Amino acid sequence: MKIGLPAGIGDASWIVSKLINAPEWNELEIEISDGWPYRVADYFKMLGKKITYDMFNYEEILVFERLHPYKNWSDIVSNGFGRFLMQPNSHLEGGKSLAEYLPDLETSYHYPLKTPSIKKKRYYEKLSRDRWVGISAASYRGHKAWNTWPMFKWKQLCKMLIKEGYNICLMGGSWDDLTRTLSYELEENCLNLVGETSFSEACSVHKMVSFFIGFSSGLGIVRTVLGLPTIMLWPDHLQTLSTSWADPEDVKSKKYIASSYMKVRGVFDLFKIQEETWR
Repeated sequence: MKIGLPAGIGDASWIVSKLINAPEWNELEIEISDGWPYRVADYFKMLGKKITYDMFNYEEILVFERLHPYKNWSDIVSNGFGRFLMQPNSHLEGGKSLAEYLPDLETSYHYPLKTPSIKKKRYYEKLSRDRWVGISAASYRGHKAWNTWPMFKWKQLCKMLIKEGYNICLMGGSWDDLTRTLSYELEENCLNLVGETSFSEACSVHKMVSFFIGFSSGLGIVRTVLGLPTIMLWPDHLQTLSTSWADPEDVKSKKYIASSYMKVRGVFDLFKIQEETWR
């Protein structure tokens, strides 16, 4: 059986939280909407699954779902199609919980991911020492499109964290130029890994980084899967989505904190609340 999914790692993770509990999981063939930046294959490799890319897009997934509505996984299994296109985003953006999506399947907010060894990487020894906070500020293009923090606000936050005795590990893809710019501002208290890791290697870095503050992306979403303290900043129009997918226990315990792009001091105060519980 083939399942067609959106190209985003976060989108894929939400689906996996459900499908990993399906009796058909081991036999499922995963096809991904063809599109940049092609990092989702590395994510599925950590699940022991190979994926293929195919020429359909997100809009075609939405059209397919309108023509072939479903509620339960059993509806999909019994439909008889060779491939079923699906996405959880509309459900979650509507404020419904991930547990309510495909309700005939259990929800695994924390599922096993096999991360690679990074002991031979040049940054391993440095991460093994001191205390680290991962930071992912995205790109200048993303800042303009999503009205996120400009670089100087991220710099302010990093300086506050450094004053608290933390070092900053910058994380992201090669296109995250705003994040990379921070490395020029933070000097000796900063480790710049932007564009230097695969997604699976970034997950291994996550395990060495005590805390993480970043824009809303698969990098932060999968960190919550690993059960690690996470703060993600979400634009105003996605505030409903910011918690609908997350483990309710993580939200309650402050292991996962969703925030708007409020004042820098406000986000720092949220970090201190999380640190008191999860350091």
